[in-house]
Amino acid sequence: LVPQRYSTSKPDQIHHPTSPCLQNSAPSFIRTMANQSHFDLVLWQVHETEEDCDLIFRTTNGRVFYCHLNPSHFLRSPQVTEQYFKCINLLRSGDEGKNDFYMADVFKWFSDSFITLINDLAPPTLTPPGNGHPTLSDYLFGPYFVCTLEATDDVLKPKRLATQDHGWSKPVILADHHYLSELRTWTRLYQSSEVELLYDEPGQVFIRPPTRVVVGRNSHSTGTTYFYKRFGLSFGPQHAKKELMTLRQILEAQIPPPTGARVCCLHGVVQVEDGIVGMLFDWIDKKTVLSAALASEKTADIKRRWASQIKATVEWLHACGIVWGDAKDANVLIDKDENAWVIDFGGSYTPGWVDKEKAGTLEGDMQGLEKIMKILD
Repeated sequence: LVPQRYSTSKPDQIHHPTSPCLQNSAPSFIRTMANQSHFDLVLWQVHETEEDCDLIFRTTNGRVFYCHLNPSHFLRSPQVTEQYFKCINLLRSGDEGKNDFYMADVFKWFSDSFITLINDLAPPTLTPPGNGHPTLSDYLFGPYFVCTLEATDDVLKPKRLATQDHGWSKPVILADHHYLSELRTWTRLYQSSEVELLYDEPGQVFIRPPTRVVVGRNSHSTGTTYFYKRFGLSFGPQHAKKELMTLRQILEAQIPPPTGARVCCLHGVVQVEDGIVGMLFDWIDKKTVLSAALASEKTADIKRRWASQIKATVEWLHACGIVWGDAKDANVLIDKDENAWVIDFGGSYTPGWVDKEKAGTLEGDMQGLEKIMKILD
């Protein structure tokens, strides 16, 4: 099990605007190391200056716990207070561990603090929504609880709050009737209740963010499997609309077969009552994404193949007037057959790969492509 490195999000990605925050999802290895129960800590947020902390737990039976912690609720509890600050200071640092105290210890302490409340409100025997076929709607809008953590004389007391206001942003890009009507002219809209989630392991259900989904499965059909990509909500509706505009260009350009260009095509947009939540793409059996470390392990023939495939795809995009936008190794998917696919047309840029002033241009794509080619040289 290899620890995953944390990244720092921008302040505008956080639901509390009062101060800069650090936010990230818990690494997938934490559950194995720190918690063998039916729930997991999936998201955390700490402030750079303030002392409170926000956590989100998910259970395998589809319940969500939004937990807000503040050390002012710890009365005559020096040991609890010390442990709390030990945890949030490590989260603030972004390090994997300090002085024999590691991220797994942080997540174990948080999980142990809420385990009695979670077991009371969402016991393992509780029936999950979806009758064995959970949908994206069940994942996004399932039952939830708002909680806090108190302590008296160093005895922890997790507590459910009466409010339903959890403070986190709704996972929806708002879209009016006119924009949805425009989408229908060139792609298909699916309701989130139509999109069924697929998980490789029962213990992942409702815990891990959905990626592999199926639409149209019934007693007469196995349906079609897609890759689900949620919108980057932190960047706002204009960013989502820009990505969709590029994907429309790709569809209308009539992409050649994979031997000519390897781009994941959009097959639909997932709709909810007041907007859109994500997109459905070709499902590709992913092996990994490109990196310098991966390339160093491969033969010269495989690296030449990847270089040829990536270059041909970018040339096809540019011939159609389409900009990749975020040309970097991590946006090249390697499938199980050792083929390279160009992905992610969200229009962002990554420092070190493309100069900021060249972001979103054909010239920027070529700059990033050149650096990718050096990895594969």
